[in-house]
Amino acid sequence: MLDQVFDNDSLYALRAAVAAHGSQAGLADGRVGDLVLAVHELAANAVRHGAGHGRVRIWNTGEALRCEVTDDGSPRAADSTQTRARDSAAWHRDPGHGLWLIRRVADQASVQTGPAGTVATLSFALRPRGERRSFHLAERARDGYTVMSVSGELDLSSAGQFIRAVSELAGSAPGLCLMLDLSGLTWWDSSGLAALIIAQQQVSACPGGKLVAVGLPGHLVQRLRVAGLDGQFTLARSTAEAVGMFLPPA
Repeated sequence: MLDQVFDNDSLYALRAAVAAHGSQAGLADGRVGDLVLAVHELAANAVRHGAGHGRVRIWNTGEALRCEVTDDGSPRAADSTQTRARDSAAWHRDPGHGLWLIRRVADQASVQTGPAGTVATLSFALRPRGERRSFHLAERARDGYTVMSVSGELDLSSAGQFIRAVSELAGSAPGLCLMLDLSGLTWWDSSGLAALIIAQQQVSACPGGKLVAVGLPGHLVQRLRVAGLDGQFTLARSTAEAVGMFLPPA
Protein backbone atom coordinates (compact mmCIF):
# COMPACT_ATOMS: atom_id res chain seq x y z
CA MET A 1 0.00 0.00 0.00
CA LEU A 2 2.74 2.45 0.96
CA ASP A 3 6.49 2.60 0.45
CA GLN A 4 7.95 5.91 1.57
CA VAL A 5 11.34 7.12 2.78
CA PHE A 6 11.55 9.79 5.45
CA ASP A 7 13.88 12.10 7.32
CA ASN A 8 13.36 14.84 9.88
CA ASP A 9 11.93 17.23 7.29
CA SER A 10 9.35 14.81 5.91
CA LEU A 11 7.68 13.44 9.05
CA TYR A 12 4.57 15.56 8.50
CA ALA A 13 4.13 14.21 4.98
CA LEU A 14 4.66 10.69 6.30
CA ARG A 15 1.91 11.11 8.91
CA ALA A 16 -0.51 12.38 6.27
CA ALA A 17 0.24 9.45 3.97
CA VAL A 18 -0.15 6.88 6.74
CA ALA A 19 -3.47 8.42 7.83
CA ALA A 20 -4.82 8.35 4.28
CA HIS A 21 -3.87 4.72 3.71
CA GLY A 22 -5.14 3.62 7.13
CA SER A 23 -8.51 5.24 6.48
CA GLN A 24 -8.70 3.82 2.96
CA ALA A 25 -8.05 0.32 4.33
CA GLY A 26 -11.05 0.60 6.65
CA LEU A 27 -9.54 1.35 10.05
CA ALA A 28 -11.88 3.18 12.39
CA ASP A 29 -11.00 6.82 13.07
CA GLY A 30 -9.55 6.02 16.48
CA ARG A 31 -7.37 3.25 15.08
CA VAL A 32 -6.19 5.49 12.25
CA GLY A 33 -4.98 7.87 14.95
CA ASP A 34 -3.25 4.99 16.74
CA LEU A 35 -1.55 3.88 13.52
CA VAL A 36 -0.32 7.41 12.75
CA LEU A 37 0.93 7.84 16.32
CA ALA A 38 2.81 4.54 16.29
CA VAL A 39 4.45 5.13 12.91
CA HIS A 40 5.40 8.69 13.85
CA GLU A 41 6.99 7.55 17.12
CA LEU A 42 9.04 4.90 15.32
CA ALA A 43 10.08 7.23 12.53
CA ALA A 44 11.05 9.93 15.03
CA ASN A 45 13.08 7.33 16.94
CA ALA A 46 14.87 6.37 13.73
CA VAL A 47 15.68 10.03 13.04
CA ARG A 48 16.87 10.82 16.57
CA HIS A 49 18.55 7.59 17.64
CA GLY A 50 19.16 5.70 14.41
CA ALA A 51 20.53 6.62 11.01
CA GLY A 52 18.67 9.95 10.81
CA HIS A 53 16.44 8.69 8.02
CA GLY A 54 14.46 5.58 7.21
CA ARG A 55 11.73 3.87 5.28
CA VAL A 56 8.10 2.95 6.00
CA ARG A 57 6.25 0.22 4.18
CA ILE A 58 2.65 -0.87 4.78
CA TRP A 59 0.92 -3.99 3.50
CA ASN A 60 -2.77 -4.87 3.64
CA THR A 61 -2.94 -8.61 4.34
CA GLY A 62 -6.73 -8.65 4.28
CA GLU A 63 -6.87 -9.30 8.02
CA ALA A 64 -4.52 -6.55 9.20
CA LEU A 65 -2.35 -3.65 8.18
CA ARG A 66 1.28 -4.67 8.57
CA CYS A 67 3.72 -1.80 8.89
CA GLU A 68 7.50 -1.96 8.82
CA VAL A 69 9.80 0.91 9.80
CA THR A 70 13.52 0.64 9.13
CA ASP A 71 16.20 3.14 10.04
CA ASP A 72 18.40 2.59 7.00
CA GLY A 73 15.94 2.85 4.12
CA SER A 74 17.22 -0.32 2.46
CA PRO A 75 14.83 -2.78 0.76
CA ARG A 76 13.62 -5.62 2.94
CA ALA A 77 11.16 -8.40 2.14
CA ALA A 78 7.96 -8.53 4.16
CA ASP A 79 8.73 -12.04 5.40
CA SER A 80 12.52 -11.80 5.58
CA THR A 81 14.22 -13.85 8.28
CA GLN A 82 17.79 -13.31 7.15
CA THR A 83 18.71 -10.99 9.99
CA ARG A 84 19.04 -12.63 13.39
CA ALA A 85 16.40 -11.08 15.64
CA ARG A 86 17.16 -9.51 18.97
CA ASP A 87 15.60 -6.62 20.86
CA SER A 88 16.86 -3.28 19.70
CA ALA A 89 19.17 -1.45 22.06
CA ALA A 90 19.55 1.52 19.73
CA TRP A 91 15.99 2.82 19.87
CA HIS A 92 14.79 4.17 23.20
CA ARG A 93 11.95 2.78 25.33
CA ASP A 94 11.17 5.87 27.39
CA PRO A 95 7.75 5.61 29.11
CA GLY A 96 5.14 7.49 27.08
CA HIS A 97 7.23 7.53 23.91
CA GLY A 98 8.68 5.40 21.14
CA LEU A 99 8.83 1.65 21.64
CA TRP A 100 7.05 1.81 25.00
CA LEU A 101 4.11 3.56 23.36
CA ILE A 102 3.74 1.45 20.24
CA ARG A 103 3.39 -1.74 22.27
CA ARG A 104 0.34 -0.19 23.90
CA VAL A 105 -1.49 0.91 20.75
CA ALA A 106 -0.63 -1.76 18.15
CA ASP A 107 -2.20 -5.22 18.09
CA GLN A 108 1.25 -6.71 17.60
CA ALA A 109 4.67 -5.10 17.71
CA SER A 110 8.24 -6.31 17.44
CA VAL A 111 11.63 -4.66 17.17
CA GLN A 112 14.71 -6.35 15.76
CA THR A 113 18.21 -5.22 15.05
CA GLY A 114 21.06 -6.56 12.98
CA PRO A 115 24.13 -5.45 11.05
CA ALA A 116 21.99 -3.46 8.60
CA GLY A 117 20.09 -1.52 11.26
CA THR A 118 16.86 -1.66 13.23
CA VAL A 119 13.52 -2.95 11.97
CA ALA A 120 10.22 -2.35 13.78
CA THR A 121 7.10 -4.22 12.69
CA LEU A 122 3.54 -3.33 13.68
CA SER A 123 0.19 -4.95 13.03
CA PHE A 124 -3.25 -3.32 13.23
CA ALA A 125 -6.17 -5.72 12.81
CA LEU A 126 -8.85 -4.89 10.26
CA ARG A 127 -12.40 -5.71 11.29
CA PRO A 128 -14.53 -7.34 8.58
CA ARG A 129 -16.55 -4.74 6.75
CA GLY A 130 -20.13 -4.39 7.94
CA GLU A 131 -19.42 -5.96 11.35
CA ARG A 132 -19.28 -2.79 13.43
CA ARG A 133 -21.49 -3.15 16.50
CA SER A 134 -22.87 -0.06 18.16
CA PHE A 135 -21.77 0.67 21.69
CA HIS A 136 -24.17 -0.17 24.51
CA LEU A 137 -24.06 0.00 28.32
CA ALA A 138 -26.44 -1.73 30.73
CA GLU A 139 -26.40 -1.68 34.52
CA ARG A 140 -28.12 -3.95 37.03
CA ALA A 141 -27.81 -4.15 40.79
CA ARG A 142 -27.12 -7.46 42.49
CA ASP A 143 -26.80 -8.44 46.13
CA GLY A 144 -23.58 -6.74 47.18
CA TYR A 145 -22.30 -5.74 43.75
CA THR A 146 -23.24 -3.99 40.51
CA VAL A 147 -22.95 -5.45 37.01
CA MET A 148 -22.17 -3.14 34.10
CA SER A 149 -22.36 -4.86 30.71
CA VAL A 150 -20.33 -3.31 27.92
CA SER A 151 -20.97 -4.36 24.32
CA GLY A 152 -19.87 -3.18 20.90
CA GLU A 153 -16.83 -0.99 20.30
CA LEU A 154 -15.16 1.00 23.06
CA ASP A 155 -13.37 3.66 21.08
CA LEU A 156 -12.86 7.39 20.66
CA SER A 157 -16.58 7.99 20.21
CA SER A 158 -17.79 5.94 23.19
CA ALA A 159 -14.97 6.18 25.76
CA GLY A 160 -16.37 9.36 27.32
CA GLN A 161 -19.81 7.81 27.86
CA PHE A 162 -18.24 4.79 29.55
CA ILE A 163 -16.03 6.88 31.85
CA ARG A 164 -18.98 9.06 32.91
CA ALA A 165 -21.11 6.01 33.70
CA VAL A 166 -18.41 4.45 35.90
CA SER A 167 -17.70 7.80 37.56
CA GLU A 168 -21.39 8.24 38.45
CA LEU A 169 -21.54 4.75 39.94
CA ALA A 170 -18.35 5.25 41.95
CA GLY A 171 -19.65 8.57 43.26
CA SER A 172 -23.04 7.23 44.31
CA ALA A 173 -21.96 3.91 45.81
CA PRO A 174 -19.07 4.11 48.30
CA GLY A 175 -17.15 0.87 48.41
CA LEU A 176 -18.44 -0.02 44.93
CA CYS A 177 -17.96 -3.62 43.86
CA LEU A 178 -18.27 -3.44 40.09
CA MET A 179 -18.43 -6.46 37.84
CA LEU A 180 -17.58 -5.26 34.35
CA ASP A 181 -19.09 -7.74 31.91
CA LEU A 182 -16.96 -7.41 28.78
CA SER A 183 -18.12 -10.57 27.01
CA GLY A 184 -19.91 -8.44 24.37
CA LEU A 185 -16.96 -6.11 23.78
CA THR A 186 -15.77 -6.49 20.20
CA TRP A 187 -13.12 -3.79 19.76
CA TRP A 188 -11.18 -1.00 21.40
CA ASP A 189 -8.69 1.61 20.34
CA SER A 190 -6.20 3.46 22.54
CA SER A 191 -9.00 5.74 23.80
CA GLY A 192 -11.06 2.72 24.82
CA LEU A 193 -8.12 1.08 26.57
CA ALA A 194 -7.39 4.33 28.39
CA ALA A 195 -11.06 4.46 29.46
CA LEU A 196 -10.77 0.99 31.02
CA ILE A 197 -7.66 2.06 32.92
CA ILE A 198 -9.42 5.21 34.16
CA ALA A 199 -12.43 3.13 35.27
CA GLN A 200 -10.12 0.84 37.21
CA GLN A 201 -8.51 3.85 38.89
CA GLN A 202 -11.87 5.47 39.72
CA VAL A 203 -13.23 2.37 41.43
CA SER A 204 -9.96 1.58 43.23
CA ALA A 205 -9.81 5.13 44.58
CA CYS A 206 -13.01 4.49 46.58
CA PRO A 207 -12.34 2.92 50.00
CA GLY A 208 -13.31 -0.73 49.69
CA GLY A 209 -13.95 -0.39 45.96
CA LYS A 210 -13.12 -3.23 43.59
CA LEU A 211 -13.51 -3.77 39.85
CA VAL A 212 -13.46 -7.22 38.28
CA ALA A 213 -13.57 -7.59 34.49
CA VAL A 214 -15.29 -10.77 33.39
CA GLY A 215 -15.54 -12.50 30.02
CA LEU A 216 -13.02 -10.39 28.12
CA PRO A 217 -12.70 -12.00 24.65
CA GLY A 218 -9.45 -13.82 24.01
CA HIS A 219 -8.16 -11.49 21.29
CA LEU A 220 -8.54 -8.52 23.65
CA VAL A 221 -6.84 -10.39 26.51
CA GLN A 222 -3.95 -10.93 24.12
CA ARG A 223 -3.84 -7.21 23.35
CA LEU A 224 -3.60 -6.47 27.06
CA ARG A 225 -0.68 -8.89 27.35
CA VAL A 226 1.12 -7.41 24.36
CA ALA A 227 0.72 -3.95 25.90
CA GLY A 228 2.00 -5.22 29.26
CA LEU A 229 -1.22 -4.08 30.95
CA ASP A 230 -2.90 -7.36 31.91
CA GLY A 231 -1.51 -7.03 35.43
CA GLN A 232 -3.40 -3.77 35.96
CA PHE A 233 -6.80 -5.50 35.89
CA THR A 234 -8.49 -8.22 37.90
CA LEU A 235 -9.79 -10.62 35.26
CA ALA A 236 -12.32 -13.41 35.70
CA ARG A 237 -13.37 -16.00 33.16
CA SER A 238 -16.92 -16.43 34.46
CA THR A 239 -19.55 -14.61 36.52
CA ALA A 240 -19.23 -17.17 39.30
CA GLU A 241 -15.48 -16.61 39.50
CA ALA A 242 -16.00 -12.84 39.59
CA VAL A 243 -18.60 -13.09 42.37
CA GLY A 244 -16.14 -15.13 44.42
CA MET A 245 -13.62 -12.31 44.16
CA PHE A 246 -16.03 -9.92 45.86
CA LEU A 247 -16.52 -12.22 48.89
CA PRO A 248 -14.45 -11.50 52.01
CA PRO A 249 -11.71 -14.02 52.77
CA ALA A 250 -12.92 -17.00 54.75
